[in-house]
Amino acid sequence: VRDRAVIINTMFTVCRGSCPGTSETLERMRLEMKKTFSDRISFISLSIDPVVDTPEALKSYADFYGAGKPAEMGTPPWLFLTGTPENVEKLRRSLGFYDLDKKIDSDITRHASLLLFGNDRTDRWATSPAALRDGLLIEPFRRILGETSEERFGITIPTTR
Repeated sequence: VRDRAVIINTMFTVCRGSCPGTSETLERMRLEMKKTFSDRISFISLSIDPVVDTPEALKSYADFYGAGKPAEMGTPPWLFLTGTPENVEKLRRSLGFYDLDKKIDSDITRHASLLLFGNDRTDRWATSPAALRDGLLIEPFRRILGETSEERFGITIPTTR
């Protein structure tokens, strides 16, 4: 994340709720964001079920959604991460991917389908529901992740000398 623009979500490979739709959205966003950002942003999917989501399970899931195939030059990387249950829990909470209601929070099938996105270089961060239409995601992504007027607003501001 250091010195990068990132889009982060939580997921688990056997989810039958929001995870498949979110993963499909992220693949479309990854290809759309390539036009503006090339490979200067990263997509990160954090498994919230590290016991089931082994590296092999995550690779299979990533392959299914297009993240595992060799990317064309300039395509943003999409990483699927796991860790020890303790480290995943600590990271999930530090990123704000939790519910204040402990009963809801303890049931991974009820996890929020959110996207956390930001740019470490500019220290701009935001969250968005993952279920928004693509067009409603692109604009906030560009505004938060971008560093130039072209990236943020799609315009070029002429410079005077």
